[in-house]
Amino acid sequence: MIPKSDLKELNFNDYLEIVGKHRWIVVTFFVAIVSFVAFFSFWVEPTYRATTVILIERQQPKVLSVEEVYGMGLADKEYYETQYKILRSRTLIKLIFDDMNLYLDPEFSDARDPISVFISRLTIDPVRNSRLVNLHFDGKDPQKITTIANTLAELYIKQDAEIRTKASRDAVSWLMEQIVSVKKRLEESETALVKYMEQEKITESPEAGNKDNTVNLPETLKREQLRLEVEISEISRRYGPKHPQMVKVLSELESVKSKLDIETQNLINLNRKAAQYTILKREVDSNRDIYETLVKRAKETGVSEQLEATNIRVVDPAEVPDRPIRPNKKNNIILACLVGLMLGVSTAFFIEYIDNTVKDPDDVTNYIGLPFLGYVPSARKEARTEDEIDLIVYQKPHSVISEAYRSIRTSILFAFAGKPSKTILMTSSSPQEGKTSASINLGITMANTSEKVLLVDADLRCSRLHKSFGIQKENGLSDYLVGNITLDAAIKPTRIENLSLLTAGSTPPNPAELLHSGKMKAFLEDAIKKFDRIIIDAPPILMVTDAAILANIVDGVIMLVRCGKIHIEIVSRTKQKLQDSKANILGVLLNNVDYGKESYYHYYYYSDEEKKKNV
Repeated sequence: MIPKSDLKELNFNDYLEIVGKHRWIVVTFFVAIVSFVAFFSFWVEPTYRATTVILIERQQPKVLSVEEVYGMGLADKEYYETQYKILRSRTLIKLIFDDMNLYLDPEFSDARDPISVFISRLTIDPVRNSRLVNLHFDGKDPQKITTIANTLAELYIKQDAEIRTKASRDAVSWLMEQIVSVKKRLEESETALVKYMEQEKITESPEAGNKDNTVNLPETLKREQLRLEVEISEISRRYGPKHPQMVKVLSELESVKSKLDIETQNLINLNRKAAQYTILKREVDSNRDIYETLVKRAKETGVSEQLEATNIRVVDPAEVPDRPIRPNKKNNIILACLVGLMLGVSTAFFIEYIDNTVKDPDDVTNYIGLPFLGYVPSARKEARTEDEIDLIVYQKPHSVISEAYRSIRTSILFAFAGKPSKTILMTSSSPQEGKTSASINLGITMANTSEKVLLVDADLRCSRLHKSFGIQKENGLSDYLVGNITLDAAIKPTRIENLSLLTAGSTPPNPAELLHSGKMKAFLEDAIKKFDRIIIDAPPILMVTDAAILANIVDGVIMLVRCGKIHIEIVSRTKQKLQDSKANILGVLLNNVDYGKESYYHYYYYSDEEKKKNV
């Protein structure tokens, strides 16, 4: 993948181009998914849904307090969640199986667990912000599922009423037991109170007499005692202790103290009796209140049991559905179209994302950083064999490929920009990219402009130029460099006017040393004098050093890249190796391009028009 830092920003047209490039992937996903969903939608048996709407009130109708009788202290949410669980409980479902004899129904009888199958087709759907609940039941038979939905609601209401009635009976029974027990305690407490009043000879409530008699008398005696003590103090200043008046007052004081002690003791006894009386009286009153309350509740609960009231009722019974809920053919196909398109486009973008090959002129300029000289369209529609591709400009001068090479020739002339442009080296990163065919057709294109062109096969290890022209390989470049023949003897004419060929010659044991020799430079100097243009077909530069050696002694180097096959990293290494050789890189030529793509046509047409204007 391309490093994120090198990624170019894509616009809308780029996205369209990616989709168009991988259009068959998009179409395949789209057709496959839509076809599968359409087949499934029309093949599968339709499923219907019957819906019964019930109302579940939080409380029972107010015959009496449900919370007090049944002890319901649940919060609303917990209460309703409990009811939803009851609606899907196995106990309730078994009731409807028994009522409708569903155990013999083929839809359930073949299942290992018919109850679970039934529950899986039952949906409890509370209506938001209300106390309404939708009971949905799905199935293949509209009439049957309608009956099931309505019967389920009826049995649920009946079960709830029975539970409440049973609770009422249990409550009455419990209340009667409590009444008997409380009544016995009331009688015992009343007997204890009467017995105590008889024992203490109490005829009225001790609290009433205490207010009138026992409270004021001790206070009066205390004041009298205080008065006598003051009087004794005054008399003692004038008389002695045996004086008649002193004796009288002392006698009165003793009498008052005696009465005060007696009254105080009486008050203590009275308070004790009052406290015990109050305890016994309170016990009687408490038991009487409990007894009366239980009797009242027993009567109310008995009334509730007879009424059989419930807080659940059917609002809308289920009606026989006239259309299935699934499959929804229209929605399924629309969704399949969207999903198929999204998956296809996503796959196209993913393939494009992981594809880091050189694919278009923008890749050359943005990622490789070299000028784009042009592209050679794919020849699969215009040529069948390798020999036909090599000579396609000669054999089909009006073809699209021939026009592409003419455009490339113009780009090369602009690339030199006034510099020496006699010798051009054609190389690539790896074999099988088409550099030999490009060299031949570029040479033919230049020869058609009346220039004298020499094609040189410098791939001494794997030469091929001689095969394309049907000329003997021997007596070629290697033979000249070792001094076996003269240059004139090595250069051979071709059937194409103004185009000559220097074959590779005999395969030497040391091709790199020959190409690095001084005689190779001498050869170029002599050839320049005889020809207007010299095109050298060199080996792939990453495979051997031959191309790097030659790149330093020619006027310009063309890098040929097979479109969509060679990774950007490999092309970048090729560029770096040429730069290390101090080569003058004219630019990149894209080979085997799908000419049908709009982007390539647009680039070719407008770039070529611009070049013609500049000329």
